Amino acid sequence: MEKQHAQYRFQLYIRGIILIGFTLLMLKLVITGNMVHFIAPKMMPFMYFAIIVFALLGAIQIWRSGSKKQAELYCDCGTDHAVSSSPIKTLLVYSLFVFPIITGFLFPDVVLDSSVAAKRGFKTNLEEQDTSKAEAYLSDPEAYLNELDESVGNKVAQSSNIPDVPLEHPEGFEVQEKPVDFYAQLEQKMLEMETIQFTEENFIAMTSILDENPDKFVGKKVEMLGFVFREHDFKENQFVIARFGLSCCVADASVFGTLATSPEAETLGDDQWVKLTGTITTVKYQDWTLPSIEVSEIDRVEQPESPYVYESY
Repeated sequence: MEKQHAQYRFQLYIRGIILIGFTLLMLKLVITGNMVHFIAPKMMPFMYFAIIVFALLGAIQIWRSGSKKQAELYCDCGTDHAVSSSPIKTLLVYSLFVFPIITGFLFPDVVLDSSVAAKRGFKTNLEEQDTSKAEAYLSDPEAYLNELDESVGNKVAQSSNIPDVPLEHPEGFEVQEKPVDFYAQLEQKMLEMETIQFTEENFIAMTSILDENPDKFVGKKVEMLGFVFREHDFKENQFVIARFGLSCCVADASVFGTLATSPEAETLGDDQWVKLTGTITTVKYQDWTLPSIEVSEIDRVEQPESPYVYESY
């Protein structure tokens, strides 16, 4: 029994060390400023909270591991916590937590690049228009279903293959609408600018406005900073000047950018960061009318300290 107690105390100690390890890893990312490579700045308060909680829990686990009093080691659930699984299974379980800590300290932070962008594709506002039917259902499901009934006939509406859908939102559900005033005011500012400069703060909003109303901006000069990305069906002189936009963390990252054409495009490798100046035109791409930048000047630059952009209103 004493041997089992010693094993359990050792496991408590390892758990405490793992929690302290995660605390130090998060602290390192915060201090170096690299935390924004993984999460959006608006999530930082949760990270500060996690650092404090992990540090406290780790300290408690280490303190408990040094206690020889059974009352301090066990809870009142009636379970004999001293009975442990096989050493190999225990090693495998704890290694799942130790591995990310070790790799987090030893390996450099990797920024999302064009290989990820190629899988996700660059995001345009025109793609959002394809979700209009879903948004119509969310805003007024009953009216949308009535319209569906009229458009496709009673046979579809009465089909047994159509699952029952709720006609009311769950309690507390609110449809999130775009900040119309923000976009309208920003669009007006863009139209009044002699040269539209895409800032990190408004990169996502500006590209969305440009995608939605490209004809309004034809002839306007623009300045953009981003990395080079290409789709498989682009022409030799075409590329996208793009940035990864994060809403929460890297898992939900999307590629935002604008098409550009330049005779120097062939000399630019994927992931090359550039700063360009050009004039907005329009181009047909996959049945869409997209804005395109006729590049007049392009410079290779170093990757910025903060490579991602974030949506804020």
